[in-house]
Amino acid sequence: MYKNLRRFRIVFAILFLIAITLVFADISGKTASFFKNIINLQFVPALFGALTGFVGIFIILILFTILFGRVYCSFLCPTGILQDVITFVANIFKSKKQRRYSYSKPHRILRYTVMTLVVAFLIAGSAKLLLSLDPYSNYGRIAANVFRPAIISANNEGAALLPDTFYHINYKTFTLESIMYAALCFLAIAIMSAMRGRLFCNTVCPVGSFLGLISKYSIFRITINKSKCTHCRLCEIACKSQCINSKNEQVDSSRCVQCYNCAVSCKHNAIKLQYSCSRKERQPIDAGKRKAFITSAGILGAALITKIFKPELLRTATKNTKAIAPPGAISIDHLKQYCTACHACIAQCPSRVLRPALNEYGFDGFMLPVMDYKNGYCNYDCTACSNVCPNYALISQTSADKKKIQIGKATFVAKNCIVVLDGTDCGACDEHCPTKAVHMVAYRDGLLIPEVNADLCVGCGGCEYICPGRPEKAIFVAGNEIHQTVMLPEQQEQEEKTVTDFGF
Repeated sequence: MYKNLRRFRIVFAILFLIAITLVFADISGKTASFFKNIINLQFVPALFGALTGFVGIFIILILFTILFGRVYCSFLCPTGILQDVITFVANIFKSKKQRRYSYSKPHRILRYTVMTLVVAFLIAGSAKLLLSLDPYSNYGRIAANVFRPAIISANNEGAALLPDTFYHINYKTFTLESIMYAALCFLAIAIMSAMRGRLFCNTVCPVGSFLGLISKYSIFRITINKSKCTHCRLCEIACKSQCINSKNEQVDSSRCVQCYNCAVSCKHNAIKLQYSCSRKERQPIDAGKRKAFITSAGILGAALITKIFKPELLRTATKNTKAIAPPGAISIDHLKQYCTACHACIAQCPSRVLRPALNEYGFDGFMLPVMDYKNGYCNYDCTACSNVCPNYALISQTSADKKKIQIGKATFVAKNCIVVLDGTDCGACDEHCPTKAVHMVAYRDGLLIPEVNADLCVGCGGCEYICPGRPEKAIFVAGNEIHQTVMLPEQQEQEEKTVTDFGF
């Protein structure tokens, strides 16, 4: 039974990892759009959904944890599955002795302090710490900024050799900083996994710590039959979470991720997944956990006081007043509060105008998505970024609603316009403005010059992108810290006429 259960877990996890990777790393766009809804099954997106009124998926994940413990960590968490893959590969190069695990004492104070600090930051209005530690968001950044560039590089090599089969793709949505940040996260997780299996999950991952608190008292969990146990340590050696103490015949359910390696390795059928809600089966709360709980409660209490008296203590003002938040963000503050920088929107943007922010939003906006019109502009009717966002940092929009969102306003600088500088016709900005917020007016010597009606501008960046002004653009978009609503341009009704002759 347990062999089949373990095989099912492995196959399901690998297929799920491939699917979620395609959302971030697929360069064709064909499979990514098909799988994009599966990221809503992640814990942090489900949590933010619950905070904004969409509680369904969050309740389902909690119920599964109450029933079976941390199955999320083995079946649905991409970083958790990635750790298993890295561990498998690392074991190929290890000796049989080096592959053996041993019981490790739980780092309870570290785990629950980190988790409480994450909660404290959220209460204080910042998702900064969660952004750094959330396993889903970390995997999204790794897939989007490490795997995707590697795939594009391989594709471009193929395009150089077989131009009729492959087409060249540029790297304009990537920044050196985002690649380095994601690469360092990947390296840290890889080292921890290669050396200690699920060490990341059971030390610093806030999701693992939170689910561990529930798993401690899950209805069905891994237990050791003391009458059958021979203390052979095979289960302890196979446990990648290092949560089995074969000497004391105990399993730390708060760290167990239901991988079933122990049950498969046991030759005496002493380990089972069974109903464990009786008082006898409950593990006592020792002094270490009690101390961790008191520490966490103290930090959480301080966070609540911070929220009451200074709810914006952990936020900073927008670094650059021209920074443009994507459509659906509502405001830069809303983006900072809910976005964990998973980069799903950046990966899905067909116009490639979204990139990771550096200092545009300030320190607490590092790696969040920001609009950049140097290499393109936001399609007038495109809603890809807001429709893919799992954290509700970008509220889903219809095409009609999106056309009314003003994310910024165009500003015209006449001294940089080639009509003024070179005395020649242009009008490119007028031609590319979908709302006719930019229109041409009389200038001199029969020339026309742009004029901006800010009430019609949606900040799409079409005018900025197409402007030929060098070295500085003659027209640019400055972002709105709080998004506004504009009136759609009036459509003139065409008068129907019946033609009875040729008209001449």
